[in-house]
Amino acid sequence: MQNVPPQVQAMLGQLESYQQQLQLVIQQKQKVQADLTEAKKALEEIEKLPDDAIIYKTVGTLIVKTTKDKALQELKEKVETLNVRLNALNRQEQKINEKVKELTQKIQAALRPPTAG
Repeated sequence: MQNVPPQVQAMLGQLESYQQQLQLVIQQKQKVQADLTEAKKALEEIEKLPDDAIIYKTVGTLIVKTTKDKALQELKEKVETLNVRLNALNRQEQKINEKVKELTQKIQAALRPPTAG
């Protein structure tokens, strides 16, 4: 990296930072997607049950009894919250990807030898 100008070295450092941010966002997105899939499956199963079905849910380290209506309401809210979170992460991922693309182009332009003309 001795021949790389300090300005380009700084851009490479920034690029690495963006790539790390992108990795974190992707990991968070995968977790939210897994939680969303799980919540949707639970919602499907509860909707199949009769209205008077006995349902248990975990609350911390406890398992407590709840009603079908409460369970449905809580799961619908969870699905909605997870969808909002997923959308936010998608937007964040898109913005970082745009920054990475833009910075990569700047780095390539800075490293390109000047054309004789």
